[in-house]
Amino acid sequence: MPKPKGRNADMRAATREALMTAARTLFEQNGYEAVSTQAICAAAGVSQGTLFAHFGSKRDLFIAVHDAWQDHLVASIDAAARRHVDPWLRFDAIWRAYLAATDIPPMRQILLLDGPHVIGLAQMRARDRETAFAFLKAEVTGLIDAQLLRPVDPHGLAVLLFGALDQAAFEIADFPADTDLRLRLVASVEALLDALRPA
Repeated sequence: MPKPKGRNADMRAATREALMTAARTLFEQNGYEAVSTQAICAAAGVSQGTLFAHFGSKRDLFIAVHDAWQDHLVASIDAAARRHVDPWLRFDAIWRAYLAATDIPPMRQILLLDGPHVIGLAQMRARDRETAFAFLKAEVTGLIDAQLLRPVDPHGLAVLLFGALDQAAFEIADFPADTDLRLRLVASVEALLDALRPA
């Protein structure tokens, strides 16, 4: 007797979630290269065929885990921004929340250490262009319109700030135990933004 379609959908969703949970834990703890599809399937209690049926490849599964962490990061940045009405304090909260994410080991591993290697910088930049960069550009444009930043090209300034914040995050991720480095980078971003304010 065929199973009801609703039950099949529930089982499929549960299997996908089990794979995501197992992969997320293993990728976070060990890094992408050290994790095999066999280990993921064993932790999820499914066959390798099931993994490939749901995700196609280990890389595709990693991208799903990466995107879930990306969504979590965006939500945390958005929550930090919503605490402020003043546009300058809002922007200050946004970049600080982004760099603070480097203090979360699983996020650092997935987004900063493995992400560029597994997904590729070109693809990551293309994905960011319509999401994270577009968000930052809108914030920068708002600051310029409110005369809280000097009247420069908002796109160009957003490109430079986006690159600076990304590089700071990668630097912190590479040296997580160097707390002095993190403090110096935060101070440098503060000085950079202060220099961009109208006299």
